[in-house]
Amino acid sequence: MAGVQSIERAFAVLRALARGSAGVTEIAERTELPKSTVSRLLSALEHEGAVVQVEVGGGYAIGTALSTLGAASAPRASIRTTVRPFIEELALMTGGSSGYTLRDGDTAYWVDNVDDGDELVLLADQTGQSFPLHTVASGLAVLARLPADALDRYLSDMESTSVDAVFSDPTALRQRLKSVRSDGVMVSREELDPGVNAVAAAFRGPDGDWDGAIYLQGPSFRFPDAGDEKRVVKLVVEAANQLSDLLAGR
Repeated sequence: MAGVQSIERAFAVLRALARGSAGVTEIAERTELPKSTVSRLLSALEHEGAVVQVEVGGGYAIGTALSTLGAASAPRASIRTTVRPFIEELALMTGGSSGYTLRDGDTAYWVDNVDDGDELVLLADQTGQSFPLHTVASGLAVLARLPADALDRYLSDMESTSVDAVFSDPTALRQRLKSVRSDGVMVSREELDPGVNAVAAAFRGPDGDWDGAIYLQGPSFRFPDAGDEKRVVKLVVEAANQLSDLLAGR
């Protein structure tokens, strides 16, 4: 199990660096790992070319070895470039914060986020972080699309974990997911995060699987504007559908 833990921590370091170059102290803060552990992992990753030191005594950045590996799955590697215009337009058209997450096993990995330029109240930027699927709107949107056997396995695993979440009861969560699947969208009215409203819809990746979800969110006191929720929901669903078609090459 020690080897598995080392791999998980190494990926945590790489995800932290995906947000931008950083030194040992900053990476330790982003990953909540001891500085000594981060230093050891960086040394091993640097040896493999997965990270590089920007300058002697300076910060670290993602290395060329990962770029080479990423090239082997070009369609998936290009998702970020493909999605960016969609989330920029959603933020512009609604005044909300828009972004997307990708499914990473049983978690939603926060890849990118865009805030409207006139946003007065900025929500916490969670780019580069991972959350259990049932704890965030985008994760719930994906979870609702999983095949029955995969969903059963996820719900079963939930019972053996102690993640503090609104949807901590598997039976209640299953009922909510039926509604999300039927509507094609997850709408949270301060349900998942006090003071925050969110709308999310899942999209298919190049392989046809439900790889991630696109979302819009904002402070509940002003998002969405009064009487504008129906339009916002429609925009998110349409963006997810168009993105699925584009990624599938249709």
